[in-house]
Amino acid sequence: MSKKCLILYATHTGNTEKVAARFKIAFERHGWTVDSVKLNQKSDLMHPTYDIKDYDFLCVGSGIAMHLPFDEILKAVKFPRDRGLDPKQDMAEPPSQMPPEGAGISPGSGKVPGQGGSPPSHHRIVFGPDSKKAVVFVTYSGFDLGPKEAVPSLELLALEVEHLEIEVIGKFSCLGKFIPGPTPETFWGDIRDRPNEYDLMKAEIFIEDKLAEMKDRYNR
Repeated sequence: MSKKCLILYATHTGNTEKVAARFKIAFERHGWTVDSVKLNQKSDLMHPTYDIKDYDFLCVGSGIAMHLPFDEILKAVKFPRDRGLDPKQDMAEPPSQMPPEGAGISPGSGKVPGQGGSPPSHHRIVFGPDSKKAVVFVTYSGFDLGPKEAVPSLELLALEVEHLEIEVIGKFSCLGKFIPGPTPETFWGDIRDRPNEYDLMKAEIFIEDKLAEMKDRYNR
């Protein structure tokens, strides 16, 4: 089995970076070569330093803002399906530039009427034993509703990764400090020390479990 992993993440507080570092340790413990790439709003997504297709395993992580992953990580995983578009621009076009309703893709042209370039082709995606694998992860505060607040971001990251035809086999969430002061009235109470060592140990164990699942399931 080829063993090359990409950890792609965005962090504004450093919480997600701590989890990414523990993921890297767990992979390297099992002989994987790991590239860890931190994205920010200034990252050149038109000319990335990595190519997702070169890796056998992908980890995609983010902090959460307004219940969603950070914009830079979403555009990084969407962009491979939108070659020719500047990922720093909004993907949606003004209504006046959109093709007429029901126009769809012009037969044989590979292009959507009214738009330049070639859109991604749509086809049924089916995963199997030989599919590349991935996990997604987030750090969050969950002040109001606790663990429920991590779910939308995990699901959205997983959806975008699977559109790249990479099967998501796990989702990991971890509490992370958001403001410096105490928050006694919130769901979790005081989380100024999170992620703590126990959280980060769980991050390593999560990766250990996923590697074990792959070995047992596919006998590799």
